[in-house]
Amino acid sequence: MGRLFDTDNIVWRFLGRVADLVILNFLFLLCSIPIVTIGASWTALYSVTLKAVKNEESYIAKGFLKGFKENFKQSTIAWVVILLVGTVLFVDIRFAMGLEGGFGKAFGVTIYAMSFVYLMIAMYIFPYIARFHATMKQIFKNALLIGIGSFPFTLLLFGVNILVLFVTFFSARAMITALAFWFMTGFSFLAFVTSYIYRKIFSKYERVEEPEAETEEA
Repeated sequence: MGRLFDTDNIVWRFLGRVADLVILNFLFLLCSIPIVTIGASWTALYSVTLKAVKNEESYIAKGFLKGFKENFKQSTIAWVVILLVGTVLFVDIRFAMGLEGGFGKAFGVTIYAMSFVYLMIAMYIFPYIARFHATMKQIFKNALLIGIGSFPFTLLLFGVNILVLFVTFFSARAMITALAFWFMTGFSFLAFVTSYIYRKIFSKYERVEEPEAETEEA
């Protein structure tokens, strides 16, 4: 009976992790309300989960707010760029869908290829900012290089995100359930799960003696 109330018991550790994810998700949603701060919120979220998967983070709220503050400028710039480029690509895709003939096909292939590169950079950029110190130019460059250099893991990350979207929008009933999930722990849970993959990828670029090392090139 005593083992049930032992804080090292697997049940208590699981409940503690769930509580951490609920807190993280709340902070993420709260700090994302202004919309323009979504990038900083993503970075702050990953600044905690990238450490949590290795049991390196003890203070969840403090770690989130620290990551939000320290990376606010770069994350916001990255978010605005991603938002603008994404809007342009969306318009181009809609335009390409209305084209016919050889030019239409060539234009469509080009835009879809650019969209794939765009999504790859968008997937890596906020976890990268959360883990490394670099200039904005280096951040975008290294996000692309890491995505290409770790292509099997990149495909795995794509797969995880596609699966999440599929489950979310599978049906109207699924969307209602998913809405509750995203509101409670969805964003933090996704970040926590993918952080295992990102840590595996980033380990090749980190200095052993300095986990948040400054990198110039991936």
